[in-house]
Amino acid sequence: MQLVHNNGKHNHRKLLQELIQDSETSVLCSGWINLAGLKRLMGSIDLAIRNKASITVFSNRKHTEAGAVEALRMRPEVRHFIANEDHRYLHSKIYYFEKGGQYTALIGSGNITRGGLVSNEELSIRLTGTIGDARQEQISAYLTNLQVVLKR
Repeated sequence: MQLVHNNGKHNHRKLLQELIQDSETSVLCSGWINLAGLKRLMGSIDLAIRNKASITVFSNRKHTEAGAVEALRMRPEVRHFIANEDHRYLHSKIYYFEKGGQYTALIGSGNITRGGLVSNEELSIRLTGTIGDARQEQISAYLTNLQVVLKR
């Protein structure tokens, strides 16, 4: 386990950029997404798309800027699930990545906003392990359930 915070060069933005572009699977779950935050990750997302990575994004309709929705829509390779008022309010901030039988999960307080990625006082924990371990199975089950709930 490692603590991650927005402290100078070592912040959520930098870590997420690295993880997105280096992973075979990326799941970005953020209740709030604004275009300023998404732009900070878009280069890594585009590189991951070129590398044939699987990318899924979860967010709230009420707190996802129209420009961010459009930017994701322009990338049909990205699956974007949006919670609306008919669903439970999505407040989770979890970023999950897989590569070569290993996973990394970043779970904490930072949304995909400029503040959440760079300037706010945010704190997350970084967990790593082998796909199929008990912790990974719990995280995977949560994300699978979230996808099912938001498809309703």
